Amino acid sequence: MGYCVERFKQKGTALGMYVMGGVLALGLAACAPVPASLPSTPKPPTPLSKEEAVAAETATRVPVDSGLEASPTPTLATEETLTGDSLNHVALLDNVLYGRVSPEEAQAILEQIGASGDTRFVAGLIETLRYQRNLSEDIARALNELTDQDLPADWFEWVEWAGKHPEIESFPGYEGWKAVLYSNIDPNFLRFLYPGVEIAAGSRVEEIVWGGVSVDGIPALDNPSMVDPSEADYLVPHERVFGVSINGDTRAYPARFLDWHEMFNDVVGGEPVSLAY
Repeated sequence: MGYCVERFKQKGTALGMYVMGGVLALGLAACAPVPASLPSTPKPPTPLSKEEAVAAETATRVPVDSGLEASPTPTLATEETLTGDSLNHVALLDNVLYGRVSPEEAQAILEQIGASGDTRFVAGLIETLRYQRNLSEDIARALNELTDQDLPADWFEWVEWAGKHPEIESFPGYEGWKAVLYSNIDPNFLRFLYPGVEIAAGSRVEEIVWGGVSVDGIPALDNPSMVDPSEADYLVPHERVFGVSINGDTRAYPARFLDWHEMFNDVVGGEPVSLAY
């Protein structure tokens, strides 16, 4: 199957445009052939070892429903762990997330976290809400107490709420804690998430969520072959495409293809480009 390259007369980048009768509504010129050899897209950083990623941690942590064995060593909530600079956010969250303590002890920990007034727990509690469903009501109660909200025990609602409140910071070491959690889902996540990882301006580590599959579980559309618009007979009238134009090189990627791949990586106008859909 071909992938259409379309060259617009307009400059800049346009997204979500429509193809009408196989011709882009913005007007098209002839399409130049794609070079036989394209520069490769940037490779992700070399994966860190788990030891490097969690150097400050000594226990293996795994989600309750993962089928893996969690560390049996709990850290119970005490006056020391819930007050002052010695607050052990990681240990307290792990007790709940990985089922290291009894349900009654976990409920007591969540009550104390909620009463602590420490909003640095919020992002970790939202992650815990997704994976520790047996305590969802208790986790939501703690979140509501910390944030003065009245939201249900719904992970999606809390993620949306957190995205609107970037002023709520997480505890020191949150990146490493989250990296450990995701590496237990798939160790390859350590290629992208690790202590000290640089996040694009305007984004936060707290906004990163697991998409439900392992790394490359849904193969990206990488450097697809391209055809002239006149040859794109697989397109139908009014079909939606994603258009990208850089340095005079303009291409169209049918949304229908991205429904399957959810992401493409290509080189447009000499620049590496990625689009997540």
